[in-house]
Order: sequence, then structure tokens, then C-alpha cells
Amino acid sequence: MPVNFDEYKAHSDESEALPFDPNSNAFAVLSFLAEHPELGFKPAEIHEHVDVAKGSLNPTLSRLEERGLVEHEPPYWSAAADDRLAAITGTMHSMEAFEDHHGDDDFSGWHASDVDPRDHR
Repeated sequence: MPVNFDEYKAHSDESEALPFDPNSNAFAVLSFLAEHPELGFKPAEIHEHVDVAKGSLNPTLSRLEERGLVEHEPPYWSAAADDRLAAITGTMHSMEAFEDHHGDDDFSGWHASDVDPRDHR
């Protein structure tokens, strides 16, 4: 899907941005490390647990370190103590709980009776 390149580039340059794309290498690596915040892993150990090519792992870890999301004490990598990680972890757990509770609900036809709140200001 094409994107507005200037907006994309400006967004990708933001050091505060978190890797929210669940299909990205950064998301896979950060999710794994965040599940084990008290542990440090060598890249080969991380590779055993995430679906990221070995050649992409070190560049991904380096980008996450630049954003302050992981810490590196050679040869180990760990999730950084960062409030942004705690917030995203809480959000992800909430989304999983919602899916577990409402995953089988049938929302077909809801749009026939939906209401746009902007019409009722």
C-alpha cells in the first residue's frame, strides 16, 4: 500500500515512536524481551524465540537501543525499564483479554443501526 513518504519519513524519524506493527521485527523482538524484563539474552538466544532472520536481529536491536527501548551490556540484550513498555504491555494484555471474552461475538449488521456521535453534538 502506498504511503505519503514525507509523513512516513517524519514518523519513522521520531525517537519516541514505538514499534506497533505486529508484523515487524522490532515488535517481535521487543515483545519477547518485554515478557522477560529481568533477563538478558544473547542474540542467538533471542533468535531461538522469535521469527526474525539472524541477519536482521542485530540491526533491529540497535534501532531499539537508539530509541531507549532495550539495553545492551555485551553480549546481552534486555528490555529497558521504560514507562512506554509498561503502557504498551498493559494495552496488549487488555486487547488479549477483550479478544478472549468477546472473540466469538457476532457484530454482523451492527452498521445498520450505528450512530455517529459527531451527528449528536
